[in-house]
Parts: sequence; C-alpha cells; structure tokens
Amino acid sequence: MTIVVQYPHHAASGAPRPLSAEALWAVAAQVRRQAMAGCEGFALGAEALVAAASEVRANGRAVAVAWDLAHPVHDEAGVPVLGVCETDPELPDTALVSVNARMVAGRPDLAASTAAHELGHVLFDVPAALGTPARRYRSVTAAPDALLERVTAASERRANEFMGALLAPPVPLHLRLLVHARAEGLRTVHAPHHGRQGSRVLAADNPPDAVAGVVAAVAGDFGISEQFVRVRVARYRLVQGGLLP
Repeated sequence: MTIVVQYPHHAASGAPRPLSAEALWAVAAQVRRQAMAGCEGFALGAEALVAAASEVRANGRAVAVAWDLAHPVHDEAGVPVLGVCETDPELPDTALVSVNARMVAGRPDLAASTAAHELGHVLFDVPAALGTPARRYRSVTAAPDALLERVTAASERRANEFMGALLAPPVPLHLRLLVHARAEGLRTVHAPHHGRQGSRVLAADNPPDAVAGVVAAVAGDFGISEQFVRVRVARYRLVQGGLLP
C-alpha cells in the first residue's frame, strides 16, 4: 500500500519547511486515515502500519520502504538501538527501516511507537536524503523514554511529534478520555485545548487513583503505554493545568 502525504516543503530538495506541532498532527492525520481504512478500534499496531506503508509518496516524491522487524538492530558503533532509518545510494528511492525485534519483544506498544517514529523519518527526512550521494543513517536510542521526549535534534523532535499524533491523535484521544472520565464520574471543566472543540477537559482536582484508572483505560484503547497517554494529554492540553496527577 502507498501512503500519500502533503506538507510545506522546499520544492528543489524535498526537505520540509519548519512545521508547527499542529502541522505535524495534520500530516499524522493524513497517514492515520489511510493506514486505518477499514480497521476497527483506535489502536494502530506496528504490523498494520508496516503493511500500510510499503511505499510512501511525500509531496509527489515516491519512496519504497523496506521494513525489517525480525532482527536485532544496532547503530554504526555497534550499540543496540530501538530502530534505524537508512538510505543508501546503491538503493535509489528506497528507505531501509529496522525495528529491534529483541528490544520490543513483548511490548507491542513500543514496537508501534518505534515503527511510527521511523516512518516519520521516512516521510520528512528521506525525500531530501535521496538526492545526496552519501549514505544517511538515523537511529533511535535504546531508551524507550526517548520516544516520548522532545529531544534536541529538530528531525528527532519532528519524528516524535508525528509519532505521538499518529498513534494517539488529539480528537480521538480527547473523546476516549471523556468517555472513561464520565464513566468514573470525574469532574470536567471548560478550558482551551487542542482536542474536540466545544468539549471539556479533565479538572485538575480529580482523585489521582481514579485518573490513573482512566489513563490505563485510554492506553488500552490506543495500544500505547500509560506514560504515552500522559505525554499526549499534556501536549493537547486535555487536563486543566496541563499535567495529570
């Protein structure tokens, strides 16, 4: 299947122009609609994502994606990493993406977030890299929390923000959060946010144990970790004051 996306870019090189978080969420929404066409539920797993993205077309530039989810992965120094995205002049118009099978074993949430992060590199970094003669190599650190952090490198921040919105987009996440919050009788308030407009957000003074139960339920809905939910809720401002207790 081919994933087709459009975003502001430099026509000559294919490199993305500076993209706001909201712009990255919009690209993630394009991908999610295509990858989940005909699927039920809210979770987008690694296997479904890989099946949907055997090729991408970013702003008209076609890139074949060769995925490997079956082997260990290391960086150029031999250190184990969660995943890598490579381009090689000897394989034109191709992105080589690997997810470390050993490190994500038993963690479908980590497999999905790693695959989504690497797909972000394919969409935003590979189109420009294909026009250069040198081999390009990008790796994800061995620490799972790195996929949730706003790390320094612009390309890593971009891939992380894309990944977060792809697996847990603002409006669906907001709606499921409210469904579980109402079932638990949690209090909601009106406040600015990036979710479903007109809907409330969680109040800051709800019992922490009840909130934790809601977070766990939402994590189950989307096939992600509870920490992932907390990060996305903060990014979308879905709780009064910004952070869940």
